[in-house]
Amino acid sequence: MSREVLMAAAMEVVDTNGAGAFSMRALGGFLDCDPTAMYRHFATKNALLDALVDSVVRDGVADLPESDDPRADIRANFRQLRRSLLAHPTLAPLVLRRPPGVGAYWERSDHAVAQLHRAGMDPADAANVYQTLLFYTLGHTLSEARQLARAVEKEGAGARGGPVAQVRPPAELHPDLSDVAPHLREDNEAQFLAGLDLILRDLPR
Repeated sequence: MSREVLMAAAMEVVDTNGAGAFSMRALGGFLDCDPTAMYRHFATKNALLDALVDSVVRDGVADLPESDDPRADIRANFRQLRRSLLAHPTLAPLVLRRPPGVGAYWERSDHAVAQLHRAGMDPADAANVYQTLLFYTLGHTLSEARQLARAVEKEGAGARGGPVAQVRPPAELHPDLSDVAPHLREDNEAQFLAGLDLILRDLPR
C-alpha cells in the first residue's frame, strides 16, 4: 500500500468523522487492512495528520498566478489558502501545531513575498506585510473552520456553516456600533476579502 493511498484514505476518514476521532485503527478498518501496515510510511498517527495538513497547505501552490498585478496575485494566494483549509474544516486547526509559515508554507510564502518585492517593497516592509497577511488569513479561516467542524459533527461531511452572526446592538447604548452594523457583512468570504483588500490597499500596483 502506497503513501499516497494511505493519505487519500486518511483524508476521507478525517473529513467524515473529524480529526479528533481519527486513529490508525479507524483507518485500518476503512481500508480493511492491518493497522500495523501503515507504520511503514508513518511512525505515528500525528505524523500522518501532519502530512495531511502539509498537503492541504500546499494544495494549489503550483497554479498560483504571476501576472502584471502583484496585488491580485497575493489576493489569489491567500484566498486559495483559505479555501483549501475550509475544504477540510476538522483538520484545519492542526495547522497551529507547528509555527505558521514554516515547512509546507515555504512555496506559498515565497510566492507572496516575491509579489511584494515586485511591488517595490524592501525586505523589512515585505516581511511585515507578509506576516500580517498570513496571520490574518489563518485567524479568520480557523474561526470559520471551527463553525464548519461543528456542522460536520452534526450533519456529516459536506455540511456548510451558517453566515456570520448579525450584530444588532441597542442604539441608545452603543450608538457608534449601531451606526456601522448595517455595513457588517454576513458572508464569510466577502468579509475575508474585504479585510484582505484593506491590508493590500496601499500596495503599489
